Amino acid sequence: MSNTIENEIKDVLKKGPMISEQIRDELMNRGLTFTPLEFREALADLVRKGEVDKYPSYEERKFYFRLRSDNF
Repeated sequence: MSNTIENEIKDVLKKGPMISEQIRDELMNRGLTFTPLEFREALADLVRKGEVDKYPSYEERKFYFRLRSDNF
């Protein structure tokens, strides 16, 4: 299941950088079912693997996620 979530997260991030809540909402709109823990683990795994970048937005006090440019 985690691999499916990871692939869907990468597909969602092709639209552009998003915060985790936006990613989660988009996945839910696509009909995926997952627990909050499964979602967080999948997103963290993508960051650890270097497939997704995590960076802060100091004005909004949120973290954004984006696909690494070499993963298109």
